[in-house]
Amino acid sequence: MTVIKSGETAKRSGLYVEVGHGGGKVKRALYAQVRQGDTLPELKPFTVTIEHKGDKKTRTRQHHWKLVK
Repeated sequence: MTVIKSGETAKRSGLYVEVGHGGGKVKRALYAQVRQGDTLPELKPFTVTIEHKGDKKTRTRQHHWKLVK
């Protein structure tokens, strides 16, 4: 499985689906029909707060694209 960051150039034509930063499924995922050499659409970054043993940390995450078909 190859995940591609948003804004990069598509190496193959086809239908791309939005996946999580680790490659997993996303609820209400976006789809994009892209031709070879086109730039994949930008996906908005989001912030998550992680709490562990009383410490809170915030991390910025961004979803990626995966070729479906």
